[in-house]
Amino acid sequence: MTINVGFGAGGGVDTITRAIAPVLSEALGETVIVVNQPGAGGAVATTRLKATPGDGYTLVATTSTTLTFDPHTGAVAFDVGEFDYIAAFGTFPEALIALPSRGWADLSAMLEEAKANGTALTYASNTAIDKMVTAALSKASGVTINPVPVESGAESVSQTLGGHVDFAYSSGTYYPQAVSGDLMILAGLGDDPVPGFEERPTLRGLGYDISSVNMILYLAPKGLPADAKAKLVEAFDAAAKSDALLSVLDKRNMGSFTVTGDALTALIEKQYKQFGTLAEGQN
Repeated sequence: MTINVGFGAGGGVDTITRAIAPVLSEALGETVIVVNQPGAGGAVATTRLKATPGDGYTLVATTSTTLTFDPHTGAVAFDVGEFDYIAAFGTFPEALIALPSRGWADLSAMLEEAKANGTALTYASNTAIDKMVTAALSKASGVTINPVPVESGAESVSQTLGGHVDFAYSSGTYYPQAVSGDLMILAGLGDDPVPGFEERPTLRGLGYDISSVNMILYLAPKGLPADAKAKLVEAFDAAAKSDALLSVLDKRNMGSFTVTGDALTALIEKQYKQFGTLAEGQN
């Protein structure tokens, strides 16, 4: 069996896939080969998967937002309903972050201060998702929020630490600086608090009907035979309990969330609809 990773070597998707490959191989009784097919945030590998026979011998590892968010941008050649969903592991600790010296208790306090003073805010931006989220926050709060484009999560952190922007979006690069106290979480973007920072609020917890949940996702071409899908789900269930996976998730500050099979399909459909509602709100 081949798992094509939609990102380069060394990243979270690649590292976790290589960690679980031996567990999958033992559970399936098959050699599991991991191949990197990076490009377009996982979209290249996902698009190629559509042309692959649905026999269970080829999967793609990507991020869940490749399927739940990217189709809403119109920039990909696939849709959420064109695949079978096998498993998802962990959640990226996405958050809006700022310098503690700014004195804001949380995101709401920042927005309230800006609105009271009639000032605009700037933030370091490096994804399409963060632009959609902040546009929704701007609309809800009446505060102008201007993105400052950066090339990477690391640059988002450095721009924030240097005081060049008011705050930043980060998918997780900020985590060591948050642990040290050099940065603070204004709000987590997931449905649950950022692992290790359970006292910090989420956007939903602050009253904004907005969330962004991004998991490491394993999918197959649509129409897998029922027995093949059941065998794959069983193997990934075994991987979900493995020390190899749980250790890597912990090291990457991604919690211990796992979901497989029908429950995952329902979750993907739910999150796809949530991003669709968010996208419609921008129009």
